[in-house]
Amino acid sequence: MIRYLIAALAACLVLIYGGWSHIQGQAKDMAVAKDRIDTLERVAESRKNTQRLLAQLDTEHTKALTNAQTTNNQLLAAVATGARRLSVKATCPAVRNATATAGLGDAEARAELDPAAGARIVAIANDGDEGLIALRAAQDYINTVCLGGTNQKGQ
Repeated sequence: MIRYLIAALAACLVLIYGGWSHIQGQAKDMAVAKDRIDTLERVAESRKNTQRLLAQLDTEHTKALTNAQTTNNQLLAAVATGARRLSVKATCPAVRNATATAGLGDAEARAELDPAAGARIVAIANDGDEGLIALRAAQDYINTVCLGGTNQKGQ
């Protein structure tokens, strides 16, 4: 009878040890799962920060683009109506010699541009402004997303 009791006790110990090992394995699995969750939460937070920064950059560059387009459209309208005239420095020796005697001396000679030519110049300047704004946006995107903010503006 004692043999059966010892055998039953041994069987119980084996079962307890097996159960304990199973619980330890589950605890390790739980720790691994918690680490994965923590990592995913950090990645999600980083992604949220990046999205927030990108939205901020988009707002900033869209505002700069809108302001540049507004300024250039106002200039274009002013040139078209004649309210604003564009001119270039010009050298006209015949006119310069004739006006020098009239007391202008070394005054800078200017030639007014045709309004259509002025409008084309304003359009070219507008394209340049838009290109520079797009370049700054691309640089900010690269610095923020690709380089992780390690090369921020002003550095």
